[in-house]
Amino acid sequence: MPWSLDTACEADIDELMTWFPDAHSVDIWGGPNFRFPFTRETFFSDCRWRDFSSFCLRNSDSELAAFGQLGERYGRSHLARLIANPRMRGQGIGKKLVEMTIAAARTEQDHAEIALFVYKDNEPAYQCYLAVGFEEHDYPDGAPMQEKCFYLVRSL
Repeated sequence: MPWSLDTACEADIDELMTWFPDAHSVDIWGGPNFRFPFTRETFFSDCRWRDFSSFCLRNSDSELAAFGQLGERYGRSHLARLIANPRMRGQGIGKKLVEMTIAAARTEQDHAEIALFVYKDNEPAYQCYLAVGFEEHDYPDGAPMQEKCFYLVRSL
């Protein structure tokens, strides 16, 4: 199936907002400072739309299959707010999103490594990241939530 990774637009956010039925789902995705319930305005603000490059993974029918962001943190490229469409989970979409966003990082940024945080109890995401080459790494000094998250790193 041909996939495309496109720059996200505001209309994509409207659909993305429907993927979060409760505060717990938002927390796993956006972290503890992400407000719920949210408005369109608070969603844009809390996902730091202007601070990160936002991408949408689309399938051959142009359906929104996944969303993720790319930025820079702690001297590395950084993946953030990765999510697969709840209706399409279990099909390897998360791996495809990560692989294609890593490819974008290689062209957009000049770092040797890419990293992300994942909640320790988010086993499906943790396994996805290990499967595409991430490994646990020393937690960055001063980074929040060390007791709740793993910090994973891989070469670009």
